[in-house]
Amino acid sequence: MSDVIPVPDDFEDCVQHAIDQDSKIREFVSSVQSKGLDHVYLVGCGGSHFGTYPAFELLDRYTSDFGATRITSAELTSRNPADLGPNALVVAASHSGNTPETVAAAEFAKSTGATVIGISRQGDNGLSRLGDLHLDYPDTISITEPKLVLNELVALALLEGAGETQKAAEIRASIPALPGALRATKDEVAEAGERIADILSDSPRSYIVGAGPAYGMAKMMAWCYFMEMQWMHSAAINGADFFHGPLEMIGEDVPLVVLLAEDATRSLGERVVRFGETYTNKLGVVDTASLSLPGIKPEARGDLSVLALMSAERRILDHVAARRGHDTSVRRYMYKVEY
Repeated sequence: MSDVIPVPDDFEDCVQHAIDQDSKIREFVSSVQSKGLDHVYLVGCGGSHFGTYPAFELLDRYTSDFGATRITSAELTSRNPADLGPNALVVAASHSGNTPETVAAAEFAKSTGATVIGISRQGDNGLSRLGDLHLDYPDTISITEPKLVLNELVALALLEGAGETQKAAEIRASIPALPGALRATKDEVAEAGERIADILSDSPRSYIVGAGPAYGMAKMMAWCYFMEMQWMHSAAINGADFFHGPLEMIGEDVPLVVLLAEDATRSLGERVVRFGETYTNKLGVVDTASLSLPGIKPEARGDLSVLALMSAERRILDHVAARRGHDTSVRRYMYKVEY
């Protein structure tokens, strides 16, 4: 096995820190909904945007009480959606809290009268100053999971306010188990991590496929983890569209990585796996059904498995980086040049 860096000692504490903010989230969201809520916008750039997919899935599938949109920060300001105004809630996430496009989106939203929740690392930053509510997490390497959990808790509070109390309760019953369940994921995904490191080690390109909320995870893996952090050619493909063009790029030596959660769109990814088993010898599969997820109740696995999928792929990055000897913190352009 590659010399993979250890999981941070503070991992479970960081996830628990996010969970500990649940009561203030519920109180704040309740006050927003009591004044009238027409639309929720989940906003961010890059990984902060992709991390909104699980929360959006909850809102899109389980309530019609208000509209929901996931949108990149710069698009929010340039498109100026018709529902952005006093009856809108904008949830804006940025690790630093100072991502220029996201701060600008929060400022723009505030100028329309919208309510803003900011999610970022602890400390003074643009989002902590702009948000009507600021949700935070410690500024360590463990940033993916706390951000996911905070978005999820906001979505659950919104479902409760919309009267979807049974669905929210089913998921909430398993929230306390997330720190341990996600920590177990880091160890249990090691075999998949080594397999993916194997198939990518000498390949000039890769195709990462996920359907439904897993498409957000595919974009995270291809764009943030492989292109940004490993300088590898990689493309993210929606599993629902794989058979409408992208399949023609697959050959016996072409790496294909398929991400599977246990949500309603799982069968779309399984179809891609079956294709890959026939047409490439470089197939990698990350499947949450193989994870124990201790403490996560069966009725909650469908929704919470998507969080586990993103946590799993973050650990897979460590395996790939160790195999390639490429430090994940190295950049050529980001934070270094004007763009």
